[in-house]
Amino acid sequence: MLESALFFEQWNKLIYTADILHNYAQRIYEERQYYKAKGLAIPLIKMEHPLVYYFGFSQQMRGIAYQKLERYEQAKDSIYRYAELGWIEDLGEEGIEIARNFRFLAKVNLYAVEILSGRTELLNDYVRFLQTYPKGMLDGLDVIIQTALCYKLNVDEQLCLLSDQIAGIKTEKDAEVQSKYSKFTSLVDLYNKQKAQYTGYLV
Repeated sequence: MLESALFFEQWNKLIYTADILHNYAQRIYEERQYYKAKGLAIPLIKMEHPLVYYFGFSQQMRGIAYQKLERYEQAKDSIYRYAELGWIEDLGEEGIEIARNFRFLAKVNLYAVEILSGRTELLNDYVRFLQTYPKGMLDGLDVIIQTALCYKLNVDEQLCLLSDQIAGIKTEKDAEVQSKYSKFTSLVDLYNKQKAQYTGYLV
């Protein structure tokens, strides 16, 4: 359900479903802590991932939804929640690695939210970061163009610095990648039209 809401950009549904997942994970964790405190055997629940993953993933999805709804303070609140998952006991090696991965994703997404909420001075740092993180390129390009449209910025230089990566995306065969790329090119067209209309575009 989360993936479906994300794909179809049903942001309120994504928040609702993410909250259900988070509450479910919380109940399981509290039950485990109860059994542990009582010295009882902890009931095994078959899950595809360790419990820490569901804490992180649910907050990540909430953060994305709030970002898309331009509710940036709430997006940051969700990001901070999955940036540090070390409070969860008995993580084990796999859980520690999952928590580390979510900490990195939090850094990526906090960059985006800060820029979209007006901290445009971070754009050049963000571009340098994207050059080291190809997986975040398409989402990052979307952030750059959305920021340009919102704040009437000239981001030609930033796009030029990422031109090699953009050219590489064109050759990708993955349908999801091409769908995102198509949306990006539409935004670029809008950006170019808007830029032509305003002589006061900030450089």
